[in-house]
Amino acid sequence: MKTAIKALLTAIASLALGVWATWAMLANGSPFDVVRIGAWSVATKAGAIDADPYTRASLERSGEIPLALGEGLQLVARVDDAGRRLDPRCVYRVGPRAPAARYWTLGVVDAKGFPIENPAGRYVLRSSEILRDANGRFSIWVSAIAHAGNWLPVGAPGRFALALRLYDSPMSANAGGREKAAAPEITRENCL
Repeated sequence: MKTAIKALLTAIASLALGVWATWAMLANGSPFDVVRIGAWSVATKAGAIDADPYTRASLERSGEIPLALGEGLQLVARVDDAGRRLDPRCVYRVGPRAPAARYWTLGVVDAKGFPIENPAGRYVLRSSEILRDANGRFSIWVSAIAHAGNWLPVGAPGRFALALRLYDSPMSANAGGREKAAAPEITRENCL
């Protein structure tokens, strides 16, 4: 009888440890098939059939429908280039370049990847609508207060992330070409 009780307690402890470990892995995003490009992270197989189980579970939990590999790729930044967590009280400059893509969007999202409500009603900036200098470079200002030029409002005072979605990009077609020089820089200008 003691052996059966020990086996039952071991099974319960193992199950609890497994559930906790899975929850902890999903709470921090999928650790597999994630590539870092400067401050940006890319789940390389999020839209693929052979995505790892943690990536699929993370997508199931969030309700997000990822871009298929042939459609594009999403880069997410939760920190600036200095490694500091993005703070809604600060002003950030994103630019001056973006990876090669036919079209891209940059948006402010919450921890689950959903757009954050803001008074300006602006949720993304599109590559086709931003102002550029004579050399094709751009600066996008991300802040809670209005800014001249390309401005993307932060909205709510909680944590946020930046989501850069690349459509029809050579980066999505292969595993190579993910160099830091291709990703936009995220520079903290000042804080309120």
